[in-house]
Amino acid sequence: MDERFGNFRLGINPQAGQNSNPLQRINLWLRTRFSGFGGLLAGGLIPRRNYACLCLSVATIFLLSACATATPAQVSAVTRLPDTATAAPAPTQTPIPVFSPTATLRPSVTPVPSVTPSITPTFTATSDTRLDPYYWSTWPIVPTVSGVAAQIYQRGISGGNDPHIFSVVGDCQSAPNDFMGIYETDRYNLGNYPYLQETIDYYRGSFSRQSLAVHDGMSAPTALTPMWADQSVCHPDESPVACELRVRKPSIMFVNLGTNWLPGASAEIYGKYLRQVVDLIIANGTLPVLSTKADNVEGDHGINKVTAQIAHDYDIPLMNFWAAAQQLPNGGLDPKRNNVYLSTDGWDRHSFSALETLDALRRALTK
Repeated sequence: MDERFGNFRLGINPQAGQNSNPLQRINLWLRTRFSGFGGLLAGGLIPRRNYACLCLSVATIFLLSACATATPAQVSAVTRLPDTATAAPAPTQTPIPVFSPTATLRPSVTPVPSVTPSITPTFTATSDTRLDPYYWSTWPIVPTVSGVAAQIYQRGISGGNDPHIFSVVGDCQSAPNDFMGIYETDRYNLGNYPYLQETIDYYRGSFSRQSLAVHDGMSAPTALTPMWADQSVCHPDESPVACELRVRKPSIMFVNLGTNWLPGASAEIYGKYLRQVVDLIIANGTLPVLSTKADNVEGDHGINKVTAQIAHDYDIPLMNFWAAAQQLPNGGLDPKRNNVYLSTDGWDRHSFSALETLDALRRALTK
């Protein structure tokens, strides 16, 4: 509008005073800008009353235009009416979430993956199937073979022990003439036990051989003493037991000791020596077979008790010869020899019980 109407803005015109009548200013402007209007008026083409209306119309248009372009200062002096025009869009704002007043907000929790716990192994206590040494007198004559005993035997076989050889540690009652030597003669009769012949054949050669660990008066301490060893065969520092193990390499060894233990001597001390004998045999990979004795020179069966305790502790076989001897007159003892040494029946039963034990061990260990 400024370009079309020049300096006419809010009634300001350099060629007219500030206090000029508005109609006069419009008339002057029309005459100067559109000189044709003056001719129209002078020629009578526009009547004066119409000309006045035209001036008023033009004045109204200019006033409205001037109000539309008024400065902020000028507009502030006029009382503004409520705007009916469309309001300019408000600045975009991030919407604020509206929460339901009845809902209780809880912090969101990121679910943690469930972890299956590792299975904790459950160990079931294995019941102790070993016999109670307190009741040694009720133990069976022929023992069974434990897992520990089988491991000792198999380790010895792997180390070079001969599975067809057994040996003995004991006194004179363990020499071949009294202990199992008969099974390499033609004087034995198996009667109702013919199956035992297979075991006799399996260990043939061991029954009649004199062990380097068998000697008159042999006891647990002397079985560990090099002075009691055969110096023609054994090394100077070898005990009778160690020498027999080295020379013969037996897979099984019967331990028939205790008869020569002095009456009144400590059974506990005897047990310490017997444990050393057992340790030596096991160290060689040979399976020791302990045995109870028929006599009771100590008066309380202390030797048999401690022998059963050691068999229990090491989990090794024990042949309960005492129980077998109880089936014989006088418990298998010779009364003419102070009930210390075996009678003839006692010798036979001793040999037969050992053969049954040997058969049971062979079947369990070589199957």
